[in-house]
Amino acid sequence: MVIKVQAEVYSILIIATIVCGLMIYMGRCIKNTDPSEKPKGFANLGIILVTMIDNLTAQNMGKQFEKHFAPYIGSVAVYLTFANLIGLFGLPAPTANFSVTLSLALVSWCIIEGVSIYANSFKGYLKGFLDPFFLMLPVNIFGEIAPLISMSLRLFGNILVGGVLMTLVYAFTGLVSSLIPVIGQFNFVGVIVAPVLHAYFDVFSGCIQMFIFISLTTILAGNKAA
Repeated sequence: MVIKVQAEVYSILIIATIVCGLMIYMGRCIKNTDPSEKPKGFANLGIILVTMIDNLTAQNMGKQFEKHFAPYIGSVAVYLTFANLIGLFGLPAPTANFSVTLSLALVSWCIIEGVSIYANSFKGYLKGFLDPFFLMLPVNIFGEIAPLISMSLRLFGNILVGGVLMTLVYAFTGLVSSLIPVIGQFNFVGVIVAPVLHAYFDVFSGCIQMFIFISLTTILAGNKAA
């Protein structure tokens, strides 16, 4: 029996290695920074990123949850940024695989539900499924599950569609290039057109989807705690 490993697994390992290496290096830079001097380089970048994530978490979830969930939000933000941009280097984006986005959404969903239980007590959490009356139980159950489905499908769909469209663009530009004698053996049209489209589908869309994911996680959790 031959076990086939999905291509995204290699991308996940590469991204995990890069992210871990960068975090270790950034941690050392911050540790070696003189507190009396203005941080520079990688240390300054790390401080800016941590401050932004802390502020986002505190603003959407409340100050009491900042120290507990900001590390997770920051880790997801960094991971999704690399995962969504890795297609620029010819590797399959992990987020174009639904199992990856579902796993990330499941962790966020557990945090959202956990915050709800913490804020309302387990008894109050269960009682909420019967509000405003018991006949709303099926609707309320679906309402609790909906964020899990929405967050996983939104991230998966946008990244997958971007990859499919770029594949079609390269196929079309390759066909157009082949109509030109001699130099048509090289997809020169794709080289001209693709960078602009990559800037939107990979860079802009990838960063936007990352921000939407972490924003939804913090906002939905914050609404449960309100």
